Amino acid sequence: MKIIGKLLKLVGKIVLTLLAFLFVCILLYFGKLKFEELQAHREIEEVQAEMKPLSAEYIPENISILSIGEAAHGCKEMQELKLSVFKEMVEKRGFTAFALEADYGECAEINRFIQGGEGSAEEMVQKFAFPIYHTIEMAELISWMREWNESAPEEKKVRFYGFDMQDPEGSYTFLKEYSLSHKLTSEEEFSKNLDCIKGENFSLNEKNAGEVIAFLDSLKEKAEKSPEEAQKETGITTDEQEGIDKQAFKENQDFLMELNTVRQAAETWLSKENSSVLRDRDMEENVKKILEIEQKIGSGKLVISAHDGHIQKANPIYNSMGVLLTKDFGEAYYAIGTDVWKVTDNIKVLGEAKRTVQSFVSVDTLAAQARFAKGKQYALYFSSITDEKNKVYQLTHTPMEMLQLGEGYSFLMRFIPNSYRVKGAPVQRYDSMIYLYEGNPIELLEEK
Repeated sequence: MKIIGKLLKLVGKIVLTLLAFLFVCILLYFGKLKFEELQAHREIEEVQAEMKPLSAEYIPENISILSIGEAAHGCKEMQELKLSVFKEMVEKRGFTAFALEADYGECAEINRFIQGGEGSAEEMVQKFAFPIYHTIEMAELISWMREWNESAPEEKKVRFYGFDMQDPEGSYTFLKEYSLSHKLTSEEEFSKNLDCIKGENFSLNEKNAGEVIAFLDSLKEKAEKSPEEAQKETGITTDEQEGIDKQAFKENQDFLMELNTVRQAAETWLSKENSSVLRDRDMEENVKKILEIEQKIGSGKLVISAHDGHIQKANPIYNSMGVLLTKDFGEAYYAIGTDVWKVTDNIKVLGEAKRTVQSFVSVDTLAAQARFAKGKQYALYFSSITDEKNKVYQLTHTPMEMLQLGEGYSFLMRFIPNSYRVKGAPVQRYDSMIYLYEGNPIELLEEK
């Protein structure tokens, strides 16, 4: 019994020692995190001298694609920047299109409203599959585009696109109406092959994806027939054709794009490739096709908006959309990143349908300086900062922590800051950056 007692005392001492050691480690870990915050928050007067407002005058004129990133999807101010940037480029640089990280089909429906269709901007935001866009800020962007078109000449009218493919349900109605009205298929055949992407009946999976792709390819082949063949099938005369050329072209392009994005959604069920790699490559392909459409009916200049992780020009993990656009367009692609010192974010809980409001700190030294800027927001345009002895030049060329908060929250993120921060030199990832000191959560509009 004495031996057992001694063993228990020894075990007790070992456990207490381990607990004390663990407690000290936790204190040191969180102390280090707090020290990093304090260090990053120090004032740097040289940055204040380089602060600029958001303005098209600082952006090169030879670009055809300008991207505006989001450091956090659920941040109100990040959504406001979409409209601010787009207005600048429309009013001062003649851009005619805005494209969003959302499915082409749902955005095409919103675009029809922007071109004068029925409904309201508040109703239109409910078309998005991503609830992060069910906001006042997104409704304001849509409203501004519609109002602009009411007085703009034809060549300056703006259009709204989506370049994602994760939620093909939004394409069902238009694809069906177009296919039947152009006699590309029968209603029975269409339902047999594509009812699997119909709203509440959504059942696209690895078992039917191959059949869906084959059917979509057959529709595409018919839709791409020569104008003469299409005219014979629809019964449209040459005189009538001349009057609807532009409208018919846009509808045909919408149809082909929606076919393609639904096909991309089906391909994800069959591909063995990493889903992030596949998605970003598909998004880049869609952006290029949207630009081709705008080169025929608009200015050939496009503003796109997505998470910072998608639009950045360098990515150490994989070739994201921005990396691919940089390879294809070079200096004609311009990326504006964003960061915020502290954000209170409306974010989806991982594995659950509910959302939560949580706060995060980036420890980005440059974002911390936004507290000294007008409106606690400013921009740095890296091409204008060329003096290597300049403190700001050195900071922007040095790897630093930046916020990249996705759409998924876990309590463990409280203990693992690297789960919502990335480290990199700003100039390697972006052409310029907009910094905010504080970000507030989006508020989701209730569907009426």
